[in-house]
Amino acid sequence: MVEREGTGVWVWQGNELIDANGACLASVRSDVLHFGEERLLIECAAEGPRFRARATSMTGGVFTIVQTGLTVHRLHARCMDREYDLVRSSLWRKQRLISSKGAPVAVVRPLISGRVEISETPGAQDSLLPLDAVFMSWGCVLVDSPVRRPRLGRG
Repeated sequence: MVEREGTGVWVWQGNELIDANGACLASVRSDVLHFGEERLLIECAAEGPRFRARATSMTGGVFTIVQTGLTVHRLHARCMDREYDLVRSSLWRKQRLISSKGAPVAVVRPLISGRVEISETPGAQDSLLPLDAVFMSWGCVLVDSPVRRPRLGRG
């Protein structure tokens, strides 16, 4: 996230990701996540009580988020060859800490308004790649947002 302008808190508002300067960084339309020149085709399934999301990039790269237990308290993401854990900070809150190799890199915080914030963890040793941050935060919108399914209009 540090490698792009507009660092700070990014916010999903509906199906658009807005940076700290108010610019639109990414959007989701018809199950395609648009981020700069990149496009990720997103498939999301809740097989019974289990959550799973998968995205495929234009070059064939695969991004996944899967529920690892009986609840969505702990999710595991794989963004091509990079792996992350997305763990809720409490049993009572939906805020998630994203970690890479055991080190925290970002925090995702769903708000009661339906907006979902993502920010780097203060003092993080490693930087989170922007595309990974966009994909994982959208996965958190799908599983954690109080507004269950954001509108996925054509556009």
